[in-house]
Amino acid sequence: MANKMIENNIQYTIKNQPEWFYRSLQKAHTIDKGYVRVLPNVTKDTRIKKLVMGANTISQVDTRDCAWTPTQRFTFDDALITVKNFKINEEQCLEELDSIYSEMVFNSIGATKDKFPAVGEPQNLESALMFHLQNSLSNDIERLIWGGNGNAVAGIQDGILDKALADANTIKVANAVTIDSTNVLAEIQRVYDAIPDNVLNEGEFEPEKAPVKIFVSLDIMRYLKQALSTTPTNYQVTLPSFTIEGGVIRYMGVEVALVGLPKNTMIAASKDNLYFATDLLSDTAEIRAQMGNDLYDESKWYAKGHYRADAGYIFGDEVVIYSK
Repeated sequence: MANKMIENNIQYTIKNQPEWFYRSLQKAHTIDKGYVRVLPNVTKDTRIKKLVMGANTISQVDTRDCAWTPTQRFTFDDALITVKNFKINEEQCLEELDSIYSEMVFNSIGATKDKFPAVGEPQNLESALMFHLQNSLSNDIERLIWGGNGNAVAGIQDGILDKALADANTIKVANAVTIDSTNVLAEIQRVYDAIPDNVLNEGEFEPEKAPVKIFVSLDIMRYLKQALSTTPTNYQVTLPSFTIEGGVIRYMGVEVALVGLPKNTMIAASKDNLYFATDLLSDTAEIRAQMGNDLYDESKWYAKGHYRADAGYIFGDEVVIYSK
């Protein structure tokens, strides 16, 4: 892995900074929760394939006549991954910050020995800046995964939601409304009702496959919690279709999960069908930082990096979209 950081002419290599991009990935909420499959080392357009068996049963009636009647039922379904190129170019005048911050402030904003930088490294301004760059990259990754209005990254808006809305094969819940605490329960039920039986059954009867989840935006999750907390008699006792266990909300056994979707949006899908492809874990990704050089003002701090990424799904007819 060639990920490295150069600071004040000191080169940090795989030995002591091997996980800068990895930590950025793990800070992205969707990836941290394991809601999508991460495909590493994707550096160019690639087709992802999934093996599909065409029938529900393989058994045949044996008439005891030595007849050989084979069937061929396995096929590949695939989706094209078109990774996009992104770069990181940052510049900061350190004199402006030196007049404001102190070492105590650096620690308070997160650059501590148990976070970033690693144990044994000095607590300094450059380390704090790199920590915040890492957080910003993780937010970009969350936007790249889901897309939708307000989630553009560098002018690019082509996440799972964007692809699904443009795909004639996805299942779109008709007549979506503006959701609030009075109707959120009914609208989540509509999303659940639209999930194909085979997608629900995969999680129930095939334990090696990931169960379907209903992914929701922050506003919908807030309204859902309000509705469940203010009407316990109707929705938690008389109609226990919603359950809360360990902080996880489920409807009819299907987890309702918060992700970085835009307002008033829900997507129902299985992790097995969703992917985030990137080269962030490969030798092609790089992050560099340094204090000035012969061409620039030495009082300035610079950071540069590059990576590739794309997000999407394989089977459009197994993705349910709720968007107004």
